[in-house]
Parts: sequence; C-alpha cells; structure tokens
Amino acid sequence: MTPEIKFIIDTIFSKTEGQNIEFKEVNSKNPVNTILAYTEKYVTGFLNAAVEGDIYLGIQDSGKISGIIINRSDKDEILRTIPNKLRNTKPSVIQSCYQVNFYTVYDTESMEIENLYVVRIHVFKLEFEEEYFYKTSGGNTYLKKEASCMELPPEELAKELKNRHQKSLKRELEKINIQLDREPENKTLLRKKAEIYRFMGNVDMMNEIYEKLIDLNPKNSTTRVAYASAHKSIGDLDGALSILNDALKLDKNNSAVLKLKGSILLSSNNIEEALQSYHEALNNNPDDYTVITQIGIILRELCKYKESIYFFNYALSKYPGYRAAKYERQKTYYKMFLKRTKSNINQ
Repeated sequence: MTPEIKFIIDTIFSKTEGQNIEFKEVNSKNPVNTILAYTEKYVTGFLNAAVEGDIYLGIQDSGKISGIIINRSDKDEILRTIPNKLRNTKPSVIQSCYQVNFYTVYDTESMEIENLYVVRIHVFKLEFEEEYFYKTSGGNTYLKKEASCMELPPEELAKELKNRHQKSLKRELEKINIQLDREPENKTLLRKKAEIYRFMGNVDMMNEIYEKLIDLNPKNSTTRVAYASAHKSIGDLDGALSILNDALKLDKNNSAVLKLKGSILLSSNNIEEALQSYHEALNNNPDDYTVITQIGIILRELCKYKESIYFFNYALSKYPGYRAAKYERQKTYYKMFLKRTKSNINQ
C-alpha cells in the first residue's frame, strides 16, 4: 500500500538516500524524457541489486523538496511511455516490478502548488535472486549500491554474475543437504550434490561424494562414467582416464566406458589409442552410429579418406537422419578435393 506522504516545497524530506532510496532533481525543459532516463537506469539498478527501493524525482541530493513542473498531459505521457521504455530492456521489465506515483507539492501554507509534483517510482524486490542482470535499452548494466547506482563494466559484471551463481549454488546445496539428512544414501541427491560442487570448483568434495556413490554400488559403471566426465569437464584428463581404467577392470567390455575413454584419448591427442578404444566400443555395440562416426573422424585426421567415407556411410546406414555423419562426410569430401587440387598444381 502506498504510504501517505505530504511534500512541502523547500523543506527537507524525512527520508535519506541509501541502498533503498534515491533522490533526483529534475530541472530539464523536457522533464518527461529526463524522468524516463532516470526510471530506466534506477529501476534496472534496483532489480539487479535484488532490493526493494524508491526513486524520488523532484528531490535534491540534500533532501530538499523542489518538485517537477508537469501538467496533466505530461503525467499521461509518463504513465504511457515508462512501460514502453522498460519493455526495451534486456530482459524486459514487467509492470508488476514497479509502481509509479505522483505526489502534489504544497507551499508552506499547505496550499497545493499547481502542476508541481514529486514522482515516486517504487521498485519491488523479486521473490528470488535472478542469475542474470537487466540491461538498459542502450546495453548498459547498472547496480544500486548504497547511495549510488553504478554502471558495471564487462569485467565487473562477470564477477558479479559469478558471485550470484555461487550464491544460487549454495542455496541449492542447502536444500539438498536437508533432504540428505533424511535420505543419506539417496543416489540421485548425491549425484546432484557432486555436480554442484563441480560447478563451485570444489574438486575435493566432488571426489568425496563420487567415491561414496561408488562404495554404495561398486559395480555401477554409470557412476564411474559420470565421475570421469566430471574430471574431463574440469580439464583433468589423466584423472578421468584413471577412473575409466578402474571401471574397465570390473567390466572390460563396457561400451559406454570405452566410448568416453576414446573421447578423452582423442582430446589428449593419443589418436591411435583413441581409435583402438572406439573400435572396442563398437565391437560391443555394433549399432552405435555415434561411435562409427567418431571412427570416421579419426580416420580422416589420419588422412585415410576412403576409409573415413566408408564409416560415415556405415553410420548413415544405421541412422539415415544423423546430421553429424552427413556433415563430417561432406567435410571429408572437401578435404579430398583440396588434396587432389594441390596434387594437380604440384605436378
């Protein structure tokens, strides 16, 4: 509910500027445009700070009430154009995020001063902290901090986004821990917890949870593949290979393990070993067109173009609509064409 406030010209407003309050004097000959510009900047700034707050237009930084001269037509234009302006932010600011109020300014005798107003823009706090920042229609990012609304350069924006993401992960982690207190061996929750620690960069805790999952079901290759994939994602290829080799000791013919091992060996530029691992995976699952396609890619890298084309065609015989095989086959034909052209030129 909007509080009842009486604004008296040249008196000092009872509130002071801070994290939730902003004053702006408006002396422009075109007050509507000035109000629109301030509204866009400060509404996005408050939303980005995830705080509820007020922008008082027509009050000086000192708190002195000066008001803004606006007529009925100006008021209508302000109410009409603010939503249009805020629709052009990225993402758009919806009308439920803010409220616009006009307050009459009085003289010292408590008489209304004609066409003199303080404009209050109230910004509501979002129910949850967003993992993105609102940008103005001009592409600027503002953040309300204490008594200022500062523009964030790209490097500071990246830091703020990282901090916000970390906070979001911590909140999710707290929820999972509460559930795990009731179900300490819930594998789905433990996997989610391990993934959160991976996103947070806490590798030790990630490892601890995956090791617990393996202890709960030592023969489960799916857990070991997920564990190795997590190490691959953080750039620890040796660690990922070690996990997969342990998995192969339990099941040397597991195609999912062999497939991931081939991918990691290829990333490590161990092409011949990668090719062997993919062939072993294919022997255990002859219809896996993704493995067949990957073998074709490796053969192309080894300049074995005809063999490469054979495997792409073989993959397409298994799944005619597989776009990756079509693309890689076309790419291989082009490389063959370039090789012939170069050969002809050199003759």
